Amino acid sequence: MLQQRQDKRKSFRRPMRRTAEVVFGPHTPPVRCVIWDLSDGGARLAIAHPLTGLPRTFTLVLFKNATVQHHCEVVWVDTLYVGVRFLS
Repeated sequence: MLQQRQDKRKSFRRPMRRTAEVVFGPHTPPVRCVIWDLSDGGARLAIAHPLTGLPRTFTLVLFKNATVQHHCEVVWVDTLYVGVRFLS
């Protein structure tokens, strides 16, 4: 029988499928992404950008009017997703 891994996150993860935008810098156009799950401390994202060239930090914009933004740091990357920690 397989043993389940214990989740060591500090905050509860809420599953969702919400579109958002990632901003890499002031002179770079935003890139669309999908938030797969979200917690108070971070998120799992699917980004329409080559994951090998992903900057270490960026801004996640949750609404088109930019009322909710999180400055993020990449914690992990796999073939489909990016795990980020919120710095702000």
